[in-house]
Amino acid sequence: MESEIRKSINSVGLDYSIGFLHEINQSRTPLVYDMQELFRWLIDVSVIQLLEEKKIKKSDFIITESYHTRLGEDVAKLLIEKLNSNFNARYNYKNGKQYSYQTILQDNLQQLSNLILGKRKEFDFIIPKINLNGNDNLVIREKILNMTQDERKRLGINKSTLWHIKRNLSEGKTPKIYQKVFLKVK
Repeated sequence: MESEIRKSINSVGLDYSIGFLHEINQSRTPLVYDMQELFRWLIDVSVIQLLEEKKIKKSDFIITESYHTRLGEDVAKLLIEKLNSNFNARYNYKNGKQYSYQTILQDNLQQLSNLILGKRKEFDFIIPKINLNGNDNLVIREKILNMTQDERKRLGINKSTLWHIKRNLSEGKTPKIYQKVFLKVK
C-alpha cells in the first residue's frame, strides 16, 4: 500500500515529506501516511477475507526477538495478493463508471495537486466503499457443513447445490451462497 501511494504521489509531482495529518519530519513521509489512512480499511477487509477463507491460522504468526508479532512469509504473500486483488478490483466512482482504487487514488491526488497549484478552489477525497458479501458467516457455514439429507429435503435445497457448497467449504473456499438458499438455512 505504501509503495503504491508513494508512486502515485510522485507521479503528480507532490512532495511526500509534507503532510497534513502526520508530523512533518525529514526522515518520514507524512503525505504517504496521510493517504494510507484513506485506504487502511482495505487491509482490514483483506485480513478478514483470508480469515473467513481459513487461510490464516495461529501458527502463521511469528513472535520476533523483540516480542513483535509478524506474519510468516507465506501468509504475508497471501495477504499482499488479496490486498492487490481488492485494490485493483473495479468499483463505481465517477459518473457510474468502474475504476480501480489505484486509479481512484491517482485521481484524488491529481485533484489535490491542482488545489495546491490554484487550479481548483476545493475538492473532496472520494473513496467509494467496497461491496462486501455478507451472506457467508461462521454460523451459516456450520449449519451447512452439519446439514443432513433429511434437513436438506425439508428446507427444499437442491442436493447438488448443497454438495457444491459443502465441497467449497471443506476446501477452504468461500462458496457463493445465493439469497434463496441463505434464507432457507438462516
